[in-house]
Amino acid sequence: MFDTSHPMLRPLWVRLLICTLCLSWAGVELHLGNDTWAMIFGGLGAYCVYLLLIVYVPTADETDNDLDKQP
Repeated sequence: MFDTSHPMLRPLWVRLLICTLCLSWAGVELHLGNDTWAMIFGGLGAYCVYLLLIVYVPTADETDNDLDKQP
C-alpha cells in the first residue's frame, strides 16, 4: 500500500509527522463524537506507525550515503 522506499520518507521527522497527524486527527474525531472516523484514522495511524517506525528499513543507497559523509 505504501512505498516506504520513497525518498520523501527518508528523514525521521517526516515519518513522525505523518504518524502524529493521523493519530492526532483520530483524537479530534473522537472528541467530536465521530467514532467511525476516529477508528478509521486510528487504524491508519497505527498502520503508519508499524510501517514507518517499527519495520522501516533504510534503502541501500541511503545507508551508503551516510557512510560517505563521515570524515
